[in-house]
Amino acid sequence: MDIKQAITEVVEGRDLAVDDAADVMRQIMGGEATEAQFGSFVTGLRMKGETAEEIAGMARSMRDVSLHVNFDGRSVDTCGTGGDGQKTFNISTTAAFVVAGAGAVVAKHGNRAMSSSSGSADALEALGVKIDLGPDGVQKCLEQVGIGFMFAQAFHPAMKYAGPLRPQIGIRTVFNLLGPLTNPAGAQHQVIGMGDPSAAEKVAQALSILGTTGALVVYAEDGMDEISPEGRSHVFQITDGQVSERTVEASDFGLPAQKRSDLTANTVEESIGLIRGVLEGKNSSNVEQAARTVVVMNTAAALVAVGQADTLQQGAEQAAESIESGRALAKLEALAALSQELDG
Repeated sequence: MDIKQAITEVVEGRDLAVDDAADVMRQIMGGEATEAQFGSFVTGLRMKGETAEEIAGMARSMRDVSLHVNFDGRSVDTCGTGGDGQKTFNISTTAAFVVAGAGAVVAKHGNRAMSSSSGSADALEALGVKIDLGPDGVQKCLEQVGIGFMFAQAFHPAMKYAGPLRPQIGIRTVFNLLGPLTNPAGAQHQVIGMGDPSAAEKVAQALSILGTTGALVVYAEDGMDEISPEGRSHVFQITDGQVSERTVEASDFGLPAQKRSDLTANTVEESIGLIRGVLEGKNSSNVEQAARTVVVMNTAAALVAVGQADTLQQGAEQAAESIESGRALAKLEALAALSQELDG
């Protein structure tokens, strides 16, 4: 479908089929759409309301034109949409090392900061990880360390057409949802934290359409785009193509509740301090306990998504062992060392 026709369809309130949405995205990624057409399409889509089919189709085309990491093994990603405005430390990035320490391979996809003081790329860079590795370098990290990082800006060169236009529009669009759906290593398992709760179920359905094997799409009632240690969080779980919904809280993980306010990091340095504290097993102050709890909870979700844990409580136990054994910290140190040795 031509983008001009697609603009007419969405402005008149008609939904696009998966293949039609994919066609439009190919035109955008190929630089065939004008700036006016891009703005009209994404704004019209937002006003109509994106469907799971439209999200899936656009993600499929974005995957097709990204750089790809050749990795055939089972892997999991912990990549959220960002944009929750909560200024928390890098929870999903910390969880990635704990997941890897628990024995699952983590194909981490991420970018620089949106709403937090530091995005996953900012945090990893500050922790000594070389973030701009290409496909071959990331493949070596996955194979040798069990965790690798794919910097979104480096792996999605076709975004050069849409990227500069998004800030000019100034509203949330479908592009805010696509990043976590376009893992360059083809991870079939993931946890996606949602900054926009209203889109959570649609993203879960889009993952199902895309053939994702196991995933959890999560958001917290307190506004976090993670599973929160305080109050209830909503989880949409995709298992073999089927989507189910439930709510969870700290007790479901066998853990006491903690205050979300203790998770705040106003600078990259504060975020790095909390990350290292969790990985080093610090657990004495209220802040340290809250940071550890939220990381253990979100690690447990990833271990359930990848099929290594049957229940959230079992996943939490594996996460705690990963930290206490020193394996989680060792994964960070190994990734930092290997990434600095590699050229690309």
